[in-house]
Amino acid sequence: MAPRFREIADGVHLGALVPAGLLHTVLLEGPDGDVVVDAGFPWSARRLAGLLRGRHVAEHAVTHAHGDHVGASAWLCRQTGAPLAMGDADAARFEDGRIDTHAGAVERLVLGSLVRERRPVDRRLVEGDRIAGFEVLAVPGHSPGTLALWRADDGVLVVGDGPVNVSTDPAAPRWLPLPRGLHHDPPGAAASRRRLAGRRPALVVAMHGFPVAAPGRWAHAVGAQTDPPRPDPA
Repeated sequence: MAPRFREIADGVHLGALVPAGLLHTVLLEGPDGDVVVDAGFPWSARRLAGLLRGRHVAEHAVTHAHGDHVGASAWLCRQTGAPLAMGDADAARFEDGRIDTHAGAVERLVLGSLVRERRPVDRRLVEGDRIAGFEVLAVPGHSPGTLALWRADDGVLVVGDGPVNVSTDPAAPRWLPLPRGLHHDPPGAAASRRRLAGRRPALVVAMHGFPVAAPGRWAHAVGAQTDPPRPDPA
């Protein structure tokens, strides 16, 4: 069966990449066409081709320039003709192939070598820019130019990395924490996540793991509160 997107919020579609359940791409319906957020590993190209068959991709945006998010980005832009957008602080590194912004030596060695094809960045995103009805938030720490996308009207937040929810029930998340070595600046990443949790998102859509619709539990997982999480109201 051909891979298909699943709509999880108004105009927000989740597409499974490989490994299934742990890596996704997100499609946002925009006024000028679809925006594809993140492209997975380099070997995601075949899966992306199936997901995007028959769609008009107006732009490809990435949450951050790590190899499991931009590995197939140059391919995607070349195949669809879509311009590439990413955080200003990550753009030059991507163009030069220097995406090894990890604190851990093993992570730098393994993930830093995953971008095999480069291309220019067409739009360098900063705080307050807009993508398909979402506001761009600069949340550095995981990489220097990590971004999140926020839609205040319905509280949908799109993020690149963790904590990873391995439960398919959005109201009952189970967490798979990320090693600190995956972050460029672990304390900065933690501070950025606490900032995002302060918005009390109704739905968190992450590229790793499954969506979360339990604001209090997500906030607790990112360290935004110290008390044990209480069940969220129905």
